Amino acid sequence: MKKFLNWKWNKENGIIIVLAGILCLVAVWPVSDKESAKQTDISGGSFAQEENNRAESAALNVYIENQEERLKNILSRIDGVGETAVMIRASASKEYVVEKDVTTGSSTMIETDDQGNTRQNNEASRSEVSVYTKDDNGQDIPWVIKEIEPEIEGVLVAAEGGADEVVAGEITQAVQVLFDIPVHKIKVVKMKNE
Repeated sequence: MKKFLNWKWNKENGIIIVLAGILCLVAVWPVSDKESAKQTDISGGSFAQEENNRAESAALNVYIENQEERLKNILSRIDGVGETAVMIRASASKEYVVEKDVTTGSSTMIETDDQGNTRQNNEASRSEVSVYTKDDNGQDIPWVIKEIEPEIEGVLVAAEGGADEVVAGEITQAVQVLFDIPVHKIKVVKMKNE
């Protein structure tokens, strides 16, 4: 500590401090999206991941559009609702649960040393392997046992009859039953006359 307090400013120490500062700036300097993409492309795998994200996003959009159209059609048949516009927000794309072949095992080994002391070793093992089946083209595909639909996070309904409390309540209950979401995630408003 005493040596640090007696530190003298000289040319070499000044150069070291300046270089250390430049190094810190380079380390925290923001990188543009293009440079970042090049860096991840060089490290490998980012194109496939980006393509997979696009496919999931497209599948999610198709799912949401389909659900919006179905909800719009059913709500328009409720007395007093009139014309409707629907917007649904979902959190993630469809998830597939794949069948697994699970193997478990256990073993116990008891050892006795020269003094008559015993020691017991217990070992347990577990392994999982996905189960595959063949498609029409003979390709291996995972055996899907369950499909989990995307989670609906919110629903907005604009309806001609949305100003009527009874109609708004019917719409809210219908959405709640169809999507199994709490009431605070459903909003019903009166549609503007054009």
